[in-house]
Amino acid sequence: MVIDGVVLAGGLSSRMGEDKALLKRDQRDMLTYTADLVSSLPIERLLISRNEATTFSYQPNDAESYANKYADNYKVVNDVVANIGPLGGIYSVASQSNADALIITPVDLPLLRKEDLGQLIDKGSSARRPVYFSHHYLPLFLPLTTEVRQYLEDVVKGQVPQRSVNTMCTNFDAIEVSPENNARLTNVNTPAQWDAAKKLLSLAGN
Repeated sequence: MVIDGVVLAGGLSSRMGEDKALLKRDQRDMLTYTADLVSSLPIERLLISRNEATTFSYQPNDAESYANKYADNYKVVNDVVANIGPLGGIYSVASQSNADALIITPVDLPLLRKEDLGQLIDKGSSARRPVYFSHHYLPLFLPLTTEVRQYLEDVVKGQVPQRSVNTMCTNFDAIEVSPENNARLTNVNTPAQWDAAKKLLSLAGN
């Protein structure tokens, strides 16, 4: 099964007050950290979902470093339709992918590890169904079947009333699995949550 890795980094970050993708986790910003994490998996290509405004904010040297690091297996994909949530980003990257499936990771999970994503890939590859963690619909393993692609197209056309990853998972009989460590799935949306995550990283020596 050919799998493309996806980093969702196109949110408005309104509650954070700054672009979450550019927050410094260690010596890397969250976009680089997450891209490195996804790229360490058995994937064919790395696709980064950004909206046009945040993509424009890239500095030229950042773009050059990404291109050098990931070579031809890297692409930034702007949202085809802006401001319709994660499914808009997923549709946009899916339209650029010929893979059998996607492993999709949001950019705001500073505690996430490779083995967490590997758990989703192992289960999803064998079952050939979407797989997510209990109470967390992202990260997500998503087979790119004809039906899934059509569903995503219907979403951006406004033909799906509930544009949520939750609803999509329900529609496609997704498998719910228990994470090894639920704390690693904690996302950060506010400065206070980011400070708490950094304290946890410091205590863990990361």
